Amino acid sequence: MNKQIARSMIALSGLAWLGAGCASTSPLAAQPAALPKDKVDAPALFVENCATCHGKDGRARTFHGRILFAQNLTDPRWHATDIEIIDAIKTGPWAMPAFEKKLSVAEIESLGAYVRTFKSPH
Repeated sequence: MNKQIARSMIALSGLAWLGAGCASTSPLAAQPAALPKDKVDAPALFVENCATCHGKDGRARTFHGRILFAQNLTDPRWHATDIEIIDAIKTGPWAMPAFEKKLSVAEIESLGAYVRTFKSPH
């Protein structure tokens, strides 16, 4: 195997390892699907599933966030509509994992509402 292929394989495996750090399999991510939106612990769910890349404050100033170019959730672009935020959580743009099959509808909607709390005041 030549050096170029070996370097590419190492880089790809490193990116896969980094991306895997963004998805959680902890207990909060397995909350009952019937749990109502207002009963979901969105801040804890965010910390468990999103903070590795986006940071607890949503600014993406983390190791994973910088490597994977995670979005700064305080940027007004992320607060255009609830549909856009929820779609991003469901489908996982760029290196972000998709959460549509990992989280319930109530959890995704709660996370979407929680992301709105990061909106900059200006």
